Amino acid sequence: MFGRRSHARFTLSSSTEGVLSVLRDVVVEQFEGSEIVAISQEAGILDEIMLIEIPDYDATAAVGVQIIESRPVMIDGALRHRLRLRKLEVAQS
Repeated sequence: MFGRRSHARFTLSSSTEGVLSVLRDVVVEQFEGSEIVAISQEAGILDEIMLIEIPDYDATAAVGVQIIESRPVMIDGALRHRLRLRKLEVAQS
């Protein structure tokens, strides 16, 4: 009989993959050559690849970066994290 206890009432879907984008503000302290130093409220994960948007006078430039160092620092009595970021090379098409 349909709908009885022996009948399957639900099915599990297969695993899916996705990307979660979490926006956070950072203060850029230094932008020199291929390295950026920024201050963040959250610690960085070593080798994590991120996209940082740096506002310019008339546009916003997005730069791909990789976290190469994350250190806790005290700034004005608050715990912050100094992130050293390496700019990633963009493949030319």
